[in-house]
Amino acid sequence: MSANSRIRPVAKFFFEGDKKFFVKGVTYGPFKPDAHGNYLGRPEQVDVDLQLMREIGLNVVRVYHAPPRWFLDRCATAGMRVLITLPWAKHIEFLREKSARNAIAESVRDAVSEYAGHPAVFGYLVGNEISSTMVRWLGVRRVTEFVEKLIRIGRAIDPEVLFSYATYPPTEYLLPQNVDFFCFNVYLHSQREFDRYLLRLQNLTE
Repeated sequence: MSANSRIRPVAKFFFEGDKKFFVKGVTYGPFKPDAHGNYLGRPEQVDVDLQLMREIGLNVVRVYHAPPRWFLDRCATAGMRVLITLPWAKHIEFLREKSARNAIAESVRDAVSEYAGHPAVFGYLVGNEISSTMVRWLGVRRVTEFVEKLIRIGRAIDPEVLFSYATYPPTEYLLPQNVDFFCFNVYLHSQREFDRYLLRLQNLTE
């Protein structure tokens, strides 16, 4: 795996070089943090888990914190891509205080700078499930524009990697327009309901 093999979006598909790349992914962690604050466990266990993932055909792992670099290195060795969620204090009125906005922007800038060019990075989610109450309170347009700003910050540092934001059904209308792909967290136990909702999401994002 090399930086030249990064995934790129083309219309409704992902491509690796001239071949379509079909995401077959799983979430990983977070686990109880170790003495260094890492949420992904021991490197030896990660190697075992990555091998099991590859054996069943997975190619992408999503993590919910900026991972230590050794994790990305091991994923690259195993042929796995990493979708990195960049968490921040979404439960506060982050648009009310300039210091809060600056801290969030700086956290995105720091993470993308640390991993810029790493071949294992599939992409970044610059936020995850801002609550519907907070979105309504702060305003849909303002929240959307702030997420778009975070994407611009990250893309200026590493323009070859993918960027998005993970929304969910209560805020399905929160759709930043500069994402490389749309991302929804959806948990439905009925296959029929899941299929119907996927059709709705496809209509929303076209």
